[in-house]
Amino acid sequence: MLDEMSDYFSDFEDRYEAFLALAFAQWETQHKDIRVFEETERFITTGESLGIWSDRGGDETLIKRRRSALHSFLRKLSKPRRSKKRRVHKVPEFKETILVDLLAPDNRKALKIQENYLDGEFLHTSATVMWGEGGGSIFHSDRSGLMIIGEWLGPQNLRVCFLNAIRDDLIFGMGNPNEAFFCGDSVTLAYEFSD
Repeated sequence: MLDEMSDYFSDFEDRYEAFLALAFAQWETQHKDIRVFEETERFITTGESLGIWSDRGGDETLIKRRRSALHSFLRKLSKPRRSKKRRVHKVPEFKETILVDLLAPDNRKALKIQENYLDGEFLHTSATVMWGEGGGSIFHSDRSGLMIIGEWLGPQNLRVCFLNAIRDDLIFGMGNPNEAFFCGDSVTLAYEFSD
């Protein structure tokens, strides 16, 4: 943490809060790094961290309350926590937004185009042609908000129209980007771009 967030631990205004937060997290998890504790203890006992409060317009009453709170916090850190607080591991939330989901006229395969999100952040748009037993990706894009229309022109021909994209917005897999196949069944792909 000290290395990864070194900017906060070295910044004149942020360093005290960064050390307080890390010292508290270590106390909660019963992992006491003596360097972190000693630095936290030093700036609390010397009153060094109160200079920022004064510089930001804190009056004597506020600074006195802050000093008292810091000393109370230091007493808490000086005694081991009775039980270790369990770390909470956030479970990532994966979400799919379906843009196109079309079954072929022969009912053997389908085109599916979707936007994928992780914890609310856009990842990519992906397109697959899937048969019941397998299949695979035909393209993906790093752009969100694509407006796409898919149309089966028969069981072996598929047209994908992009209303707000150009060919350079797509990333194709290896092989022929105009063909998808699985176990002897192939589909010819045609792409149309209106932009």
